[in-house]
Amino acid sequence: MLHVDKVDSLLTEKVRISASGLNEFECYQIRLLLHSDQGILRSFCVVRSDGLGEIDLESDKPIRGTYHDVDPMGLFLTLLRTDDVQYGAYVRNPDAKPYYYTLKLLSNSDELLDQVHLKKRWCHPSVEQIQISQDGIYGTIFKPPGPGPFPCIIDTPVISGKIYKGHAALFASEGYLTYCFPMFDEPGLPEKMFDVDVEYLSRQINLVQSLPYCSDKIGLYGNSFAGTVAMHLATRHPELSAVVSVNGPEAFYRETGFMKEDGEPIHCEKLNNSLSVPYNGVLRQTEVFKDVFRRLTEETSIKWDRISRSVPFRLVASLDDWLLCGVTNGNNIREHLRKTGHRVEIDFVPGGHTIIIPYQPHQWFAFNKFIRVLLGFGGENYLHSKSQVKVWEGHLKFFNKNLGTSQKLMDYKRATRIIMMADKNNSKL
Repeated sequence: MLHVDKVDSLLTEKVRISASGLNEFECYQIRLLLHSDQGILRSFCVVRSDGLGEIDLESDKPIRGTYHDVDPMGLFLTLLRTDDVQYGAYVRNPDAKPYYYTLKLLSNSDELLDQVHLKKRWCHPSVEQIQISQDGIYGTIFKPPGPGPFPCIIDTPVISGKIYKGHAALFASEGYLTYCFPMFDEPGLPEKMFDVDVEYLSRQINLVQSLPYCSDKIGLYGNSFAGTVAMHLATRHPELSAVVSVNGPEAFYRETGFMKEDGEPIHCEKLNNSLSVPYNGVLRQTEVFKDVFRRLTEETSIKWDRISRSVPFRLVASLDDWLLCGVTNGNNIREHLRKTGHRVEIDFVPGGHTIIIPYQPHQWFAFNKFIRVLLGFGGENYLHSKSQVKVWEGHLKFFNKNLGTSQKLMDYKRATRIIMMADKNNSKL
């Protein structure tokens, strides 16, 4: 009944879902469950079979469901949290482990007719992970097969301070040498962000440059606050070949978004959190960040004129960002870079703040442990998820242009049947 062309695939790969042997011209529900570490997420579509008793999601439009257009990946794009996921929990995968799914075919009376388990890998099996722990430097290298040298992408650390391997794993699966690292709240590192010195981040770049399989083409990638970090690091490293910032604030800010440089706290403006607007217990902070960036001075701004003119930039700004005003923030950064003579491209995309990677479930709000509130990120589920796919394709095009074309990895031996382990979350769904 159910057919999936690749039950074992890479996260960014499209799969084809179809069904046959059905009654003619009857409605069936196809349901997708994601078994995440935080609980189960679910999407569905109701589709009418044709005169041959067949359904093909590449060509059939849902009658109803979590998406409404013809889209072969619509189920993966529109996964929603169930009651299995704790309210406010951030559905994330910091170790880039494979995602496991269950695809179900149900009759019009909700009878289970067939099901298939799927596996989507965040990292190509031929990519080698190398753990670094030396001279106070900690991180993970993702190395494609072969001697290299490879163009390299360094994923700057996220605001939680902990290591996040997702971006690095996916870029490495495209043939890039990649590196990611934590900056605080990990063993051997400072407890708080404001105790971290930018010099520690520069040492990470120097480490990568020393690798025998790293080419002289190195790019930085940063998402949200990590985008600010990437842009600031460009003021210290003229040898960089490319910088990507996705919804990165245009400057550091107090009290939750700054660090040290040369042993002293970076000068920055302080957020006025009284400008936050609550909606059903979820804070929208666009006015907070618009206000703080209106107050920027030469001393509290990134020193754009210190960035080598040879470093090109790619910016992504979300139109429905509840944290920053994506249009204002994106335009401001673009104008800074234009005034200093830099090459810059920008994508304004429909979506919320957390534009991450293809087929990662949309997160429109989450609990922030630093300020202990529910922060809104914005974005409509389907449009946001479609933007994640489009934006990722743009990243690859930009890095290929400025770092050099990455090597295409050979296909791996794919499983033809996925066996699901017992649900460790003890889900009732």
